[in-house]
Amino acid sequence: MRLLPLLTAFFLMPFVVNPVLADDDDDLTRVQFEAQASKPVDNDSMRATLFVEIEDSTPSGASSRATETMNETLRQLQKESYLRVRTGNFRTFPVNNKGSITGWRARSEIVIESRSFSDASVAIASVSSNMQLSRIEFFVSPALRDTVETELADEAIARFLKRADRIAKSFGARAFEVAEASVINQGSSAPVRPMMRSMAADAPAPAPELSGGTTNMSVSVSGVILIDR
Repeated sequence: MRLLPLLTAFFLMPFVVNPVLADDDDDLTRVQFEAQASKPVDNDSMRATLFVEIEDSTPSGASSRATETMNETLRQLQKESYLRVRTGNFRTFPVNNKGSITGWRARSEIVIESRSFSDASVAIASVSSNMQLSRIEFFVSPALRDTVETELADEAIARFLKRADRIAKSFGARAFEVAEASVINQGSSAPVRPMMRSMAADAPAPAPELSGGTTNMSVSVSGVILIDR
């Protein structure tokens, strides 16, 4: 079965060709390939992590003071309806100097999410005397992701069927049948941006300017068609 010269003549995504035998003993050709649709999507949501680190001579003292600061900040941020606020990691660990424990440090975090970048930026700045900005990331909200993935799936399926028709005609086939197919959603998030600030801030910092960037989303359709020649 001399297929290789014919296959290499097409500028298609890789596909695999295998002969199969149908139930009615007619010779069919089995072709496996993939089609994809993708586009960049504006990130419409953000997630920021705020933190405070406090040192004390005892673990309970450090933990208590960090908790008080976190609770105060939490109550302030929860007043804003455009924010989703939750507590993050909390840990207490020793401070070592030349192999000896010289004190204790507690670190507490608050995580906020919002779809209003400007309002979230102002909120972050308003609590910067208590808790500092550790990192920020941008992402596509679930609602927007569902909408885009549906559009891309329709486009990828249409490309798959168009490519299937081209492959079948190139083999001189009378028709083709989709034997199996799978739809795979993919999306690469924007990178997390570390934004560490001084722990010793004693005045509110200016509101950071936030730009969400984009996430490249794609949907691929991988499947097998049977060609009747």
